[in-house]
Amino acid sequence: MKKAIIAMLILLALCLAGSALAEGPVSVRFDDSGIGGEIAGVRFEDGRLLITQPGEYILSGELTNGQIAVDCAEDGRVTLVLNGVRVHCETGPALLIGECSPRLVITLAEETENTLSDGANLVFTYEDEPNGVIFSESDLTIRGGGSLTVVSGAMDGIVSKDDLRIEGGQITVQADRHGIRGKDSVEISGGTITVTAGKDGVKSTNKKDIDRGNVIITGGVILITCGDEPIEAENTCRIEDALVEFSVNK
Repeated sequence: MKKAIIAMLILLALCLAGSALAEGPVSVRFDDSGIGGEIAGVRFEDGRLLITQPGEYILSGELTNGQIAVDCAEDGRVTLVLNGVRVHCETGPALLIGECSPRLVITLAEETENTLSDGANLVFTYEDEPNGVIFSESDLTIRGGGSLTVVSGAMDGIVSKDDLRIEGGQITVQADRHGIRGKDSVEISGGTITVTAGKDGVKSTNKKDIDRGNVIITGGVILITCGDEPIEAENTCRIEDALVEFSVNK
């Protein structure tokens, strides 16, 4: 009897696991009025699309003055598939990512155009955080075959407070301050990346740890126009098997 109960419990666990895996990606279409229904792990409040559970979310829609935010206390990867997204936020980041374990992945869906921007007249003290149009407290990876345009009139473009990896995509960053910033590291292995920045183009800022603060470029095409340093690393900067061109307008 005891063995039969154990076998039934194992079978139930396997069935539940299979069911969870079978659920697959969740499609979320949004606009200024909301998401048009209830979706597990997703809320819409006051122009803010909030994701609170691990999983893969296929996002499409437009917010004229709103924000996509991720605040996930559970362990498990969060993947945001940008499938034709346009979000403008007058008061801060258009995409705000809190703690996600192990990391958050942005996938740019093939043949899609996606745009994230902030308010050009944002009243902002730069030392305050969050200070990027895309701002992540966690490791962040960007990949895929679509395009992403990030425009900032007051902040940095793309920011991670941990490791930032770019593996693909057509990425254009226009930033009043720094273009792409990863505190612990920036690793670029693919894609076509065009950065126009008032200050540094690509940078890593960790000064405390000798194995961090690195910019590693091992592929892709990177075109930088900036006001200060095109690429700045506190520790290691390595470029190989990539095309990197830059101009500095001081």
